Amino acid sequence: MRIFGSLDGLRCLSILAVIWHHTANTSFDLPLASRGHHGVTLFFAISGFLITTLLIREKERVGTISLKKFYIRRSLRIFPLYYGVLALYVALVFVMESGTEAGAIFRDNLVPYLTYTSNWFVDLKGERVIFYFAWSLATEEQFYLLWPYIQKRCKFWTPVWIMSALLVVAYLASYGYLGLADGFFLTVLKSIMPGICLGAILAHLLHHKRTFPAVLKILGQRWSPPVFLIALVAYCTLPIIHDWVVHALGVLLVGACVIREDHWLRRPFDWSPIRWMGVISYGMYMLHMLAKNAFSTMAGKAGISLEDSTLGIHPAVMEFLGTTLIVVAAATLSYKTLEAYFLKLKARFSTTG
Repeated sequence: MRIFGSLDGLRCLSILAVIWHHTANTSFDLPLASRGHHGVTLFFAISGFLITTLLIREKERVGTISLKKFYIRRSLRIFPLYYGVLALYVALVFVMESGTEAGAIFRDNLVPYLTYTSNWFVDLKGERVIFYFAWSLATEEQFYLLWPYIQKRCKFWTPVWIMSALLVVAYLASYGYLGLADGFFLTVLKSIMPGICLGAILAHLLHHKRTFPAVLKILGQRWSPPVFLIALVAYCTLPIIHDWVVHALGVLLVGACVIREDHWLRRPFDWSPIRWMGVISYGMYMLHMLAKNAFSTMAGKAGISLEDSTLGIHPAVMEFLGTTLIVVAAATLSYKTLEAYFLKLKARFSTTG
């Protein structure tokens, strides 16, 4: 298939989880309520699988991979909105945060934000780090920068061994088994995302005629996607979870959704609001914190308290819903104006037949 119809549904689930995490997660004393940040984990699984699949197919079809066209396509898709939103943040910080500690930290972090290295150089544990969500975009861009070259130069199975080695190194680094002191090198090793690596491996397993039948037996039932989605949600309800298990379950969910189109989640995923939020999920991710702040300001001016259930709705749920409505509107506007223009340019550098 040239288009995986269920990926937009998964993107919708991912971005809604992220918005929940940044609006409502601290208001409920339940483990699942605080696990919305794993929406980004699912995004990583999608990226690892999809980008690798497209690269494999291009190499098989034309005998090589055009790195120039790949980087142009990625730049046209990612850079305009990213740098546009970053410029907006710079203006807002200048006007509203010029004399605050958070504003000063943002200015100090501006170079890592501009260079997609915030996952290495920005301390995300601070009390208030403006634009901190850019760490995931930095992780993705580093993957986009290096992985196409490896796919181009290596034989089919070599990238699988490379990703497997990276997984081992990342695991050892994350749990302190390498004996490295805290510093830049350890930070880089810890920034290797298991979901991206596993997604890339999945792409190879699904593309080869020897491994596809085995994967099909596990992931290829119509009920496989809801089973893995339920398993992922159920695991996130446990008091203590391991991120690596979440990454693995996310990749299995992605695999189950793309290996066949007629699965049991396809109908809800085809619901137009879900599909549309998947289409504009990048814009929603970039704009959701601005939407959150906008809703809080609007609620305050309207006399609506986000501390008490003044309208019979839990304030956390109200903030989540209000933020979602605003960011869907903003991301729709962004997609149909700014992004649509660059997507047309991007299509000129397609390598599909």
